[in-house]
Amino acid sequence: MKSPRTEASTQFKDWSGDMRSVRGADWEADAFGEHVEVLRERIPAALAVAHTRARAGHDAARSTKLRVYGTTLWECQHEELVAAVMSIDGAKVAKFGGYELPVVADRVLFPLRYADRSGVPVKNARLPVPVSGQRQRLFGAHATEVERPHPYLDESWADYDLPEDYEVFPQLGDGTELIVIAYACNLEAGVMNIEWGRAKHVGGGELLWGEHTPLPLVPAGLPGIAKDSDGLNTAGQGSDVPRFDAAEEPGLPLGPRPSGDRKLDVPPLTERRTDEAHTRDNDQN
Repeated sequence: MKSPRTEASTQFKDWSGDMRSVRGADWEADAFGEHVEVLRERIPAALAVAHTRARAGHDAARSTKLRVYGTTLWECQHEELVAAVMSIDGAKVAKFGGYELPVVADRVLFPLRYADRSGVPVKNARLPVPVSGQRQRLFGAHATEVERPHPYLDESWADYDLPEDYEVFPQLGDGTELIVIAYACNLEAGVMNIEWGRAKHVGGGELLWGEHTPLPLVPAGLPGIAKDSDGLNTAGQGSDVPRFDAAEEPGLPLGPRPSGDRKLDVPPLTERRTDEAHTRDNDQN
C-alpha cells in the first residue's frame, strides 16, 4: 500500500495545468544532494501551513481587508520554512533582524510571494519596491550570476549594467548561494504555484531567472505539515495536538486588491524592512 507521501509525490500540476513528474532537475541534485527529496516535500508543506495560519489570523481579526492575512503570511512563511528544515543534517538558521532564513547545504532559502492569483508565470516575480538595502545586498552578494536571454550585441553597452560590489553576510559566508522560493497564494485558494531556483536581482525589483523548477503542491485532503523524526509537525506540535486554526472558519467579506495594482501586476505588499542579523545552528536553542 502506498503511503500518502508516495501518492502525493507521483505527479502534480504546475500553473499551466500540465502534469509533470516531481523528480528533481539536475540543478536541484547538484545544489542539495541527498537532501533534495526531503526539501521538495517539506517546502510545499511548510508554505501550506503558513497559509493556514495566516487565514486563521485573518478570520480571528474579523477583518474585511487583507492586511492581516498578508502580514501574518509574511511572518509565518519564514517560521514554517525554518521549522521544516531544522532536522536536516547540517542545517542552520541565519537571522536578519525581523526574520530568519534557513540554510541547507550552503544554500540559503528565500521565500517570495510573487502573486495572489493563479496563472502568473514565475518570470513575472518581482521584489517589493523600494527594495531594501538588505535585500539588495542578499541578492547582490549571494545570488548566482545567470545568463541573459538576449546578450549585448555591442559590448560597449555592457558598462551600463555593471552590478554593484556587495559584501557577503557574515552569518552566511562567502560560499553560500541564494535560492529563491517563489509562490502564488491568496486567502481563499491557498498556495497555487511554487517554483524554486536561481534568480538575480537586476534592479527595480526585477528578477532575472536562471535554472528553476516547479515544486509539488500539497494535495487537498492531506495535512500540509512536514513531520520530523520525532513525530512533530513544522510548528513543533505533536500530530494529536489540535492547532489554534482547527476551528471552523467563518465566512467573511473580502477587500480585494486595488484594480490599479492588478492591472500593473504589482506584487502583493507583504514584506517589511529589517535590520541586523546573526545566525544559529540546528543544535542551538
